[in-house]
Amino acid sequence: MTTVRELYEDSIHYGEKVLAHYILHLLQEGHVSLNDDASLIDFSLVDQKKVTEMIQKNQLGFSDIKVFSLKWDDKTFAFIFAANEEEAKKHFEQQLGSKPLNCFEYPLDFPMSRGNEFLSFRDMKKEYSTFPAIAGFYERDENYGPR
Repeated sequence: MTTVRELYEDSIHYGEKVLAHYILHLLQEGHVSLNDDASLIDFSLVDQKKVTEMIQKNQLGFSDIKVFSLKWDDKTFAFIFAANEEEAKKHFEQQLGSKPLNCFEYPLDFPMSRGNEFLSFRDMKKEYSTFPAIAGFYERDENYGPR
């Protein structure tokens, strides 16, 4: 059984801001408690107007920061945390002095190796307090691709 607490914590961890605000609202109104079975949540009890206001005020402090891969040259890529693609490209140009060859959004849960550890961009993002920010670089192996 998944509890309301587990679902609430997962919704926050994975950035599901609508679900997290719905659950918070139901908790505040006394319609559920943290130890209840999450499968029994009655979402029809949600006051849509109140939850919309909560989301607009960003009551839970969700970050809309994403991660982008920007190609620097044939084998080098920069990963940048930014609110959108344009902000990522602008930061790339300001910091690296050239325009990126391309730019793609990556999932925050994509695993990356850093030294001897693997961690997700979501975990790496917690290490930064201001955005946009360069998360790191990746250099593709010279033997990559067709010969």
